[in-house]
Amino acid sequence: MGFAIGHLTIIEISGADRNKILNNLCTQDLRAIQPGQVKETFILDVKGRTLSHGVVACLDSRTFFISSPGQAQRLVPHIDRYIIREDAVVRDVSEEFFAFLQPPESRWSVANHREYLGDKECSERDSDQTLCVAAAWLGQGTVLILSKAQSQDVWDCQSSDCMDRQGWELQRIENFWPWYGVDIDEKNLPQEIGINTRTISFNKGCYLGQETVARLDALGQVQKQLASVILHLAQDGGLACPYELVLEGKSIGFVTSAARISSTEASGSLWAGLAMLRRGYFQPAGQFLLDGGALLKIGRGL
Repeated sequence: MGFAIGHLTIIEISGADRNKILNNLCTQDLRAIQPGQVKETFILDVKGRTLSHGVVACLDSRTFFISSPGQAQRLVPHIDRYIIREDAVVRDVSEEFFAFLQPPESRWSVANHREYLGDKECSERDSDQTLCVAAAWLGQGTVLILSKAQSQDVWDCQSSDCMDRQGWELQRIENFWPWYGVDIDEKNLPQEIGINTRTISFNKGCYLGQETVARLDALGQVQKQLASVILHLAQDGGLACPYELVLEGKSIGFVTSAARISSTEASGSLWAGLAMLRRGYFQPAGQFLLDGGALLKIGRGL
């Protein structure tokens, strides 16, 4: 089964210069993006901090930026501010589409992936007013369906609240897909997210915030970074995020997202999570016994 996840941030840019405008504002190289292609990227402000993280989906006459909910009100004016004489129009279409998320192994994906996407990463179907976008939120092969029809039965989906991501949170965490507004926000630099190879081009030339990105790349280090973690709590019960991680009386970071894992442990509870950790603690394979008795194991970013 897939997941009916509601409304996302969906921004449409049309016009001959639409990809040029996005390229000037994003960390990803979008100069040669072609219809049918999808690229993961950050949108930065002038100081090089992350205004958003999501995917750019290019179609024949329109390009879409898609991310977690609630961002269009600030992103649309930001993009529009940098359209001077270019042929480009930006608008918020978030409320026009209802989002359905199909994991690679879902019945819908197995039966319909080739029909809807073929050899492309995104496609538009006029017949049912649907956009299909390859978005690796739950791993390679995940399909994001943006539909003007809200019927869950059509897409073989179960209801799920997008804001708390019930039902698919564990898969998202295991595939290291950060959720903007939860795991990262405008206070973060893009290299702090640990997904440079997926999202940042270091040879594309100038773009907004590029100087900060290049300077940090030259220095070669960040003071904090998002990492995948396993947390074994001594007690059973829930885990409220953000969850502070304290070692020898000192905060070493926060778990920003967590999902419980089935476990054969005799006591306590086991959680997979994403955590923003201080330098010295986010290296893979690290293991720390925290104050209070919780055991923290560090996995790998991407």
